[in-house]
Amino acid sequence: MTALKIDRLNKVYTDTYSGEEVTAIADVSFTVREGEFVSVLGPSGCGKTTVLNIVAGFVRQSGGTVVVDGRPVDGPGPDRGVVFQSHALFPWKTVLGNVVFGLRMRGVPRAERNATAEEFLKLVGLDGFAHRYPHELSGGMQQRLGVARVLANEPAVMLMDEPFASIDAQTRRKLQEDLTGIFESRRPTVFFVTHDVDEAVFLSDRIVVLSRRPSRVREIVDVTLPRPRRWQETAELPEFRRIANQVNDLLAGDENEAADGGARAGDAGGEPGAA
Repeated sequence: MTALKIDRLNKVYTDTYSGEEVTAIADVSFTVREGEFVSVLGPSGCGKTTVLNIVAGFVRQSGGTVVVDGRPVDGPGPDRGVVFQSHALFPWKTVLGNVVFGLRMRGVPRAERNATAEEFLKLVGLDGFAHRYPHELSGGMQQRLGVARVLANEPAVMLMDEPFASIDAQTRRKLQEDLTGIFESRRPTVFFVTHDVDEAVFLSDRIVVLSRRPSRVREIVDVTLPRPRRWQETAELPEFRRIANQVNDLLAGDENEAADGGARAGDAGGEPGAA
């Protein structure tokens, strides 16, 4: 069953300085199946986060459609939960209170919502921190709390926007293992934005590689690595390096095409370096 369908998505905005229209996303189409982990990556500035924000309902597209769980997206909704780059937690609420909040908004009875919150805090390893406040947690723990808060509300699609980008390398590897363990046990539907090729290969079932702006789907790469996955074993598999090299080649090819295009434009006329 298809949990998320993006069809011919495009986004045009007006440049603040020049006043000119800029096409950020052009004709992007792909699907995410129920219980699938799909990562989206591409060159810096290609519009990965813009696609996620459109799916989340934070930004309206200029054309095309986004359908989640059979319903067109027309603004934010409880069928989508977002884990941001920064934790976006309520600083005045406890760890437990942050997870309970969404359940209370949905009208879940007190006893049930507390039990659910405690279940997901245990899942992410924060069951001993229920009465702490976000500022008392490390960055990695704050991101775990963000994951628990989203999972507890059981959205149709879990959206993750480079959630580990600001975490140190050692903690990031641990969080990636934690996330893949949660995915393998609970099978949520995940749409994950990243700029890290190895991270995408380790976590994903499929990888959507976007081109430079105006962004299009350059290729969708199947990740055929066995599960369960752990970094030490998975990264040593020849298939891991083959897939990572394939994705890196796609990204490098896009950059080379951009450079060749710029060189041809320069040869056609104008001063050297003129854009």
